[in-house]
Amino acid sequence: LRTPLSVRDDRLFIEDCDTVALAEQFGTPLYVVSQSHLRYNVRHWQTTFEEHWRAGPVRLYPSLKANPVIAVRRVLAEENTGCDIFGPGELECALRAGVTGEDLSVNGSIKDEPVIRKALEHGARIILDSPRELDLCEQVAADLGTTARVLLRLKPDIRSLNLESDFAPGMQVSYLTQIIKYGIPTREVLELAGRINEFTHVEPVGIHVHMGRHSKRPEVWEAWVRACVKLTREVSDVMGGWTPDCIDVGGGFPSPLDPDPDVAVIHYETPPLEVFAATVGSALHSSLIEHGFDTEGIRLELEPGRGIHADTGIHLSSVINVKEEDVGIDYRWAEIDTAETFLDGHGFNLERPIYDYFIANRMDAENAALYDIVGQTCNAEILTHRLPAPLLNPGDVIAFLNTGAYGEPNAANFNALPRPGMV
Repeated sequence: LRTPLSVRDDRLFIEDCDTVALAEQFGTPLYVVSQSHLRYNVRHWQTTFEEHWRAGPVRLYPSLKANPVIAVRRVLAEENTGCDIFGPGELECALRAGVTGEDLSVNGSIKDEPVIRKALEHGARIILDSPRELDLCEQVAADLGTTARVLLRLKPDIRSLNLESDFAPGMQVSYLTQIIKYGIPTREVLELAGRINEFTHVEPVGIHVHMGRHSKRPEVWEAWVRACVKLTREVSDVMGGWTPDCIDVGGGFPSPLDPDPDVAVIHYETPPLEVFAATVGSALHSSLIEHGFDTEGIRLELEPGRGIHADTGIHLSSVINVKEEDVGIDYRWAEIDTAETFLDGHGFNLERPIYDYFIANRMDAENAALYDIVGQTCNAEILTHRLPAPLLNPGDVIAFLNTGAYGEPNAANFNALPRPGMV
């Protein structure tokens, strides 16, 4: 049990809300998010990175994709964060949530003229992913009589790092970060840098990189930041000595309690946030100086999605049916009304549960049997495999933990099931 969860009168509470009462009031399956813990996480990230980056300001740009519910995004806007968005749908969501244009970073590997136009009309900045987008920004900004503030999305080369990806064991992080489609290829970005100063309606303001959730080892993040600055120096030289106002090191930071359902390697301990902040801050400062940049005033930007959202949420589901077998095999199944498609995972979790879980209405009950907790679609839906629980009955409420990131946006309507709501 960790904040914002507690046990009162044998029931699981989130903040001051009885999860069983929430299940009864709103029905299950149900996503539940703690607003207070979300605010805490944002402030913790902000102050922690500020302690380790004193040369300039620190700005968070939480990725909207991690939890695009407008009410959730509105809380982040109230906490004065920026917002990293992808495509026209997320742009509209952010605007409806009250995010101001100047706080928006429009990301993504393919941006067409309409989304660039709408972004510039609201004063958002554009993260360039190809030379084509530079030309589009110049054309649209000229038509609007404005200036497009742009960041160059680079592809740092970390081939000196001999480490496999947690996401794809057997493959090097250095290789995967080069073959991923995102970012301007180095040859093309150097060519772009050679002509960007010729544009009259484009202002290059910063550098952007994004590694993703390949590793939670600090040495990977150090290598990533150093490679980013090295390539920034090359770009700067081509541009005649340009210094970025901001450097966005991207996202992919883990959440301490999140099992990362789509990550294969999770067996080693997650370092505390302070370690990531110290690693990034130190590597950025020393490498900027090494490559001849004045660090004063450079803004450090980060895009935590999973790291901010994961432990703010739980997912409630009700036991609908319990089945037992003692002919040839001793086995029990608890059939619940959620689905793998609502939990950002797959339905064949034989080695580890899809998420940690509690029996929310009987928190003090002793474990008495092994169960497969299975979802409701026609897939195998083995969410947990032969794990201990009290003797379960229809009506019991299962609470899956740390589901605040990616579950809702990745929910699908398999078997024509309606997607759950969020409270």
